[in-house]
Amino acid sequence: MSKLIKLIVCLLITLFCIPFIYLFTYGLLDFINSFSNILSVAYFKLIFNTVILVISVTISTLFLGLFLSWATEICDIKFTKIWRILLIIPLVIPSYFAGYLFILFYGPKGKLFDVFNSLGIVEQIPDLYGFIGSWLCLTLICYPYVYINISTGLKLVDRRLEDASRVLGQNHFKTFYKIILPNIKSSIFAGSILVALYTLSDFGAVQALQYQTFTLAIYTKYRSFDLEGAASYALILILLSMPIIYYAVNMSILNSHKISQRPSEVVTKNLYKLNKFQLPVQFILITISIFSVFIPFIMIFELISRTNISLIEMIQNMKIDAIYNTFIGSFVNSVLCVVFALIIITTLTKNNYKLRIIFENLMYFGYTLPGLVIALSFVYFSVNYFFSIYQTWIILISGYVVLFFSSGYSPIRTSVELVGERYSIASKSLGKSPFVTSYKILLPLYRPGIIKGFLNVFILTAKELPVTLVLAPLNFHTLSTIIWDGLEEANFSSAGLAGLFLIIIISIPTYLSIHTENIKVKFSSRKK
Repeated sequence: MSKLIKLIVCLLITLFCIPFIYLFTYGLLDFINSFSNILSVAYFKLIFNTVILVISVTISTLFLGLFLSWATEICDIKFTKIWRILLIIPLVIPSYFAGYLFILFYGPKGKLFDVFNSLGIVEQIPDLYGFIGSWLCLTLICYPYVYINISTGLKLVDRRLEDASRVLGQNHFKTFYKIILPNIKSSIFAGSILVALYTLSDFGAVQALQYQTFTLAIYTKYRSFDLEGAASYALILILLSMPIIYYAVNMSILNSHKISQRPSEVVTKNLYKLNKFQLPVQFILITISIFSVFIPFIMIFELISRTNISLIEMIQNMKIDAIYNTFIGSFVNSVLCVVFALIIITTLTKNNYKLRIIFENLMYFGYTLPGLVIALSFVYFSVNYFFSIYQTWIILISGYVVLFFSSGYSPIRTSVELVGERYSIASKSLGKSPFVTSYKILLPLYRPGIIKGFLNVFILTAKELPVTLVLAPLNFHTLSTIIWDGLEEANFSSAGLAGLFLIIIISIPTYLSIHTENIKVKFSSRKK
């Protein structure tokens, strides 16, 4: 068994090294040869566009997430359960689909223009292509990452601290600023880093809204068959991501070194009474829900209605195997990521801690790379060394694993850290074998993290587009590729229907994933 585990660990490290081998083989030479171009205006413009978009989206989602978590977790807001569901729905909309929906509604000739024009209000609306549109679109689909993390952090805060502050004469807002915010600092950083990494590597929204960032530049290079140029641009993207990864590791966000031990049973106490502010806060929540949830879904049904054929005929015309492929690909990748994560966490921690640190850094840097770069690196690897697996399920799942492994790894590691070694030590002292200890004691304790990791990977895999487009077998379709093909070919009804099916498939695991977000809350009372 130990030989098998070593083989799996070596295989995983090799997989995560493939993108870097590709980047340094193709990209570094082009980077050196065209060093003079690095000082050009075009390079600086790409760097500026990328950095300013990352900073802007991160800041706007941070303030939005703070407000929403304050309203739904700290205040006595009405319809709390409904708001908690509505505010996470944007997670189920893929960015490449959200970008096109954004254009169809807010664009110069979009639905909003038609409404205003029919009322005689305006003859032209501002052009939202470029930075403004990309910033607004990414903010509307990314704020749930911050909202979820901060809400989870608020559940871990011992609210008796608030009582002490109020006794000392501090009002609610000073207490929130001086007491609660410092206690949820790690949650704020966690959400912000997720948004920053997502924005840095996003391709769909910026492509739809025509905003020049490094991800779009990489795609342009790929379309023009300039693989060296695409690789050199990806190297720049890695350099831009290094400060984010550095702060993530040092703040123990991604690695979950610091585990809260505060009790969770005091969470429901001391809700702030909004009183006369109830209506304004409700109005803000309604406005956010309209822009981030209801308008996208209205536009999806608008797309579906742009045809004279019936819904049954549209379903028949759509490639039904796409639903099967989406589900099976996501399921297989989720299972593999969970199994591999358990092997890495439970074996390398005890046997080779330094190797695990190296592996984790490779893993998180891989997460910052656009899916297109991952896909190109595996094309390079399979064509040059293992052509027999080119455009097969093997290479497709390998690309999925590299891209989404970290999403399943982090919650599983959190559960393992929370459980600790004391249960396995007690079991072994009672004469139980390692297999019985793992199967009957440890795995049930790790279950919240395993479920969370599985669902995270499933959701992201189902939405993935570039890796599927490049690595999938011939005539292989998923719902994501049907959406893309439909939008590219102006077959909007097919794209809308595929988007609706994809959202339905993703919605259930997203809802379940959010309800396992309180892993720390469940385990914190067990730590002594």
